[in-house]
Amino acid sequence: MIRLFILLALIFPSKQIYSQSFMENSAFKSGERISYNIMYNLGFIWVNAGKVEFSVDSVTYNNNPTYIFKSSGSSYSSYDWVMKVREAFSSYFDCKNVKPLKYARKSIEGSYFANEIYEFDYQNNKLYSQIENSKTKLTKDTFDLKLNAYDLLSAIYVCRNLDFSKYALNTKIPFLIFMDNKYEPLYVKYLGPAVFEDREGKKYNCIKFSASLLSGTIFTSGENMKIWVTNDNSHIPVYIEADILVGSVKAFISSYNGNK
Repeated sequence: MIRLFILLALIFPSKQIYSQSFMENSAFKSGERISYNIMYNLGFIWVNAGKVEFSVDSVTYNNNPTYIFKSSGSSYSSYDWVMKVREAFSSYFDCKNVKPLKYARKSIEGSYFANEIYEFDYQNNKLYSQIENSKTKLTKDTFDLKLNAYDLLSAIYVCRNLDFSKYALNTKIPFLIFMDNKYEPLYVKYLGPAVFEDREGKKYNCIKFSASLLSGTIFTSGENMKIWVTNDNSHIPVYIEADILVGSVKAFISSYNGNK
């Protein structure tokens, strides 16, 4: 479930990312907290399924100033009979050089569990992984580190600094992330400005996208996700809807504070 949110904002062309000064980002700051409510649909029934939270903090990692991005998500106990979800992600990110340093994931999705750690070694151009899941015993691998590759979580915060006004309508924007122990080329399609009105009647001026997804324990493959982010410097995701293997899911922003 939480990977719905992590996938939602991967909206970047590689050249733009590396040309930005991430230390002077205009989208967020240390101390930011954002929460979401998840709703699940099966047939004509909508139920409150769970919650997801994101946070940004500043730490020292390997003697360098670093952002640490964290995200956690869980289904409500009343929804666990459908699919129990407990997930936690973290990503250390080099503020100065705009690069992920270390990524960790611990997930339970129904009967599936996964533990992952990825470390990015730029000096030797290597990516070291440790993964363990329902299908694989603990394994350690080394991969060649590809240019402009990101982990799922850090990619959200990088792309929030993009100038979306530079894209033509229906432009497909490719990106490369390392997930599930392999590189995955995905894309999003820019759908232009839009107004989103939440369930309380509050309106947000937004930018709208669709996203390509990979099949897995929750999602079906294809361009099956729609995302609305605020049309300002923060680019905060306020609403997401997506088709999943059984039914569909919606996510509404419920609170945010400490935003830049």
